[in-house]
Amino acid sequence: MVDGELLMMRSEAKKKIDLLNIPIDFMIEQTFNGLSFEYDAITREEVEKVFHGTTEGIDEKRIILINNHKNAFYQVVKMVREGILMDEDNLKDLHQILMDGFKGIGGLYRNVDISIKGSNHTPPSHIKVYDRMKKYIAYCLEGPDDDLFKYISYCHLQLAKIHPFLDGNGRLARLVLNYYLLKYDFLPVIVTYEERHKYFKLLEEFKVNKNINPFIEFLVELEKRALQNVLAKTES
Repeated sequence: MVDGELLMMRSEAKKKIDLLNIPIDFMIEQTFNGLSFEYDAITREEVEKVFHGTTEGIDEKRIILINNHKNAFYQVVKMVREGILMDEDNLKDLHQILMDGFKGIGGLYRNVDISIKGSNHTPPSHIKVYDRMKKYIAYCLEGPDDDLFKYISYCHLQLAKIHPFLDGNGRLARLVLNYYLLKYDFLPVIVTYEERHKYFKLLEEFKVNKNINPFIEFLVELEKRALQNVLAKTES
C-alpha cells in the first residue's frame, strides 16, 4: 500500500499545480544529474547554457547528450499526457532519442554479452534479452496490484537488471521510473549525483539478492522530497 503521508502530500500538490507542467529548473537538474552518473565531466553550467541555447565553447558530444536527455524526458511527459503506453516499441523509441547521433545503436537490443564494472551481477546473455524483455514489458503493461511503489520500483529495477541495450541503460531506466511516477499522479524525482553510491548499492541489492524493499523505501523518500519542495514553493 502507498504511504498515507505520501498520498496526502500528493493530494495537496495536485490542488496547487499541474504535475505534468515540468519547470525548467527541474529539467536542468534532472538532465545534469541524469547524465552525471556516466559523464561526470559534464557541468551544471553547461547544461544550463544548452537549455538556454548558448552552446559556444561546449564540446559537441556534450551538447548532443544534454539535448538528447532533455528531449527524452519531454517525450516521457508527452507519453503520460497523451496516455501512450510504455510498450516495447515505445521503450525502444525512447532509447533512440537518448542515443540520437551516437553509434547507430539507438533502439536496438544488444547482440553481445556484457559485464558491468563493479557489479556482482552479470546481465543475461544477449540470446536471452528478447525473452526477458517480453516478460518485463508484459508485467509493466499489466499494471500494479495493491502495491503501487513496488510495481514502479520493479519496472525501473528490472530494466536496469536486464541491461538490454549497449549504452544508456541507466538513463533509460531512470526515465522509465519517472514515466510511471507521472502516470500514477506522482511527481518525477531526481537521484542526485551525491546519492549515486547509495543508488547503485540499492540496484545491486535487487540484482544480486532480489531484494526490492530497500529501493522502495528510497523511492518513497525521493517522492516525499519532491512533493515537499513543490509544496514549499507554492506556500512562499
